[in-house]
Amino acid sequence: MEAQYTWLSLGNSSESHAIVEIMGALISDPSVFQDEIREKIWPGVTLCIGGELKSSGEGKPASNFRYEKDQTLNSNVVTNLTYLFDWHKKMNDSKPIFITTIPRSMRDYSWFIREDGMMIRKDQKWRRRAEDPGDPISYHGFPGGEAALDQDDDIFMRFLSANCIDMEQMVKIRECCKGARYHTYLADMLSFLYQLKCNEKDFASTFKPEYRVIQVGNDGTKDQLFFNHSMSSSGYVFMCPKWESVSEIYQDLYEAVSLEENDTKAKIRGHLKENDIQRWTDFSANDTDDAFTILMMIHAFNGITGERYEHGCSEGVYYKPTEEEKVILDKLHESLEDWRSQL
Repeated sequence: MEAQYTWLSLGNSSESHAIVEIMGALISDPSVFQDEIREKIWPGVTLCIGGELKSSGEGKPASNFRYEKDQTLNSNVVTNLTYLFDWHKKMNDSKPIFITTIPRSMRDYSWFIREDGMMIRKDQKWRRRAEDPGDPISYHGFPGGEAALDQDDDIFMRFLSANCIDMEQMVKIRECCKGARYHTYLADMLSFLYQLKCNEKDFASTFKPEYRVIQVGNDGTKDQLFFNHSMSSSGYVFMCPKWESVSEIYQDLYEAVSLEENDTKAKIRGHLKENDIQRWTDFSANDTDDAFTILMMIHAFNGITGERYEHGCSEGVYYKPTEEEKVILDKLHESLEDWRSQL
């Protein structure tokens, strides 16, 4: 499928509560990007970034912070991110930047897309036990092997089916993950669920502050952007997910993809109604996550709210969107038109 880097306008455009989320590499020409971001970020705007913060010496920067296929575009990414953080600080000096991505070392699951299109949920928390030399299970060689707790993700497959994505189409979608050996962390879906918590009164129960200074290095061929720890107020303040929030966010994910109506779906609907969200997205560039995230938003309006019985047969009763919500839904469906046309 063809990669597409673009801005999406989601949620309620008439709302004054604004969120800018960066969920892809900022490959745009810097002069174009600077004009765009000056229009999108002003005092009070919440900035959310998808990407793990890494210090120099911790390996390659997160995929959203680099573009390895082209040195010019990679330079654009580094330049644009640096400008983004500086402009946000100028507009919102006391407001932190929210990091809505869980570091890989903290992720409980990954998903493998088989050749037939089935999603297999791989238990990374189980595998991490091998990192503890004193762990009694991994020390004796993992009964049943490292894959003992992996399973077909029937819940996620039902979510896809409910949104008109069948296994034949998944065979095509999986090629977006070829570079990751057909694996995905569903990171963008989790990031959006973290975004729901950014402006809550008790957001400190989900996020912790980290003080970082930016370092632009070079690996001999291209620039690299690192975020080194600092105690200096001259750097940037980032709010990053706490370890104890991880298990809850996976629970939220399964509520969000459930066929039933629940609190998480209600929160997604409320979030879209209460915020004007400007999202930089990279459909099909490295994974499937962007489109799945939009599907999750649409799915929030499709939950079963009850059942009625007629002649022994049950029939689902679905959530009915208001006129205001229909406008939001239409924008969500429109944002997926190009992606769906390639399936």
